[in-house]
Amino acid sequence: MIPGVDLLVVGGLSLDRFPDDRLRAGGTVLHATRAAVAFGASVGSILSAGPEPTAADAVAELAASGPTLVRAAAASTRFIIDERRPLRSLVLEHAGEPLRITRAEVASFGARAVLLAPIGGELPPSAAAATLSVPLRAAALQGWLRLLRAGDPIRPLALERLSVPLARSLGQLDLLVVSLEDLDGEPDPDAALDALRRRFGGHPLLVVTQGTAGAWLDAPRAGRGRVVPPRVVAGVSTVGAGDAFAAILAVELGRGRTPLAAARSAAGHVAELLTGRAR
Repeated sequence: MIPGVDLLVVGGLSLDRFPDDRLRAGGTVLHATRAAVAFGASVGSILSAGPEPTAADAVAELAASGPTLVRAAAASTRFIIDERRPLRSLVLEHAGEPLRITRAEVASFGARAVLLAPIGGELPPSAAAATLSVPLRAAALQGWLRLLRAGDPIRPLALERLSVPLARSLGQLDLLVVSLEDLDGEPDPDAALDALRRRFGGHPLLVVTQGTAGAWLDAPRAGRGRVVPPRVVAGVSTVGAGDAFAAILAVELGRGRTPLAAARSAAGHVAELLTGRAR
């Protein structure tokens, strides 16, 4: 049995190629772990990764951060990222492999919170059921809401196109986090929360993020609220900021904080993270 961790993050590792041909490891499993460790949380991870040297370095970093279970893949998921325009461009270069997890594997981490965080739909509906032993169960929806075709820009997948088994499984979780830009062009956070509530039912805490505009929450018993960042940091890369927010939010909820307090804490930590990049 692994000593209990504050957060268990589950998802595929990605390799992100930038316009200057830099190749960096990415994916929520990496960004969320980094953020949670910097926040002072103990973190474990279950991930899939290929044998590439950059991926191997990232796996070593995750292993140094906490207990890690790695599924070896023939190759990591690869994206091409271009942040030179106001709207970031993301193109799929290579799709990774499915990542299946079991209840025994998840339970062995003794986690107080779990964050299911696929990058390209690699987690099946059964992943939610595998987390039943965890007190606080969360998911970052982005990786399920992507239309993926190698060589093409990533486009949002409409909520209505999620499979019924997947929507039902996600609706059993305690927290669902998604960026407004991932919701098929929906411009209004309240309308987005309405759509999420219709799709996933009455149980989860729903959180919609919108970069520097903050985050909107819909709690089943407490109603809606909004959290804004304590400061806006301009001129820095925002890659991984949403992942950091979801990770800290899950950690704080797992520690028993209220949704608004947890979201304020997460927003403040992300602001600190981006401020550090500006130095």
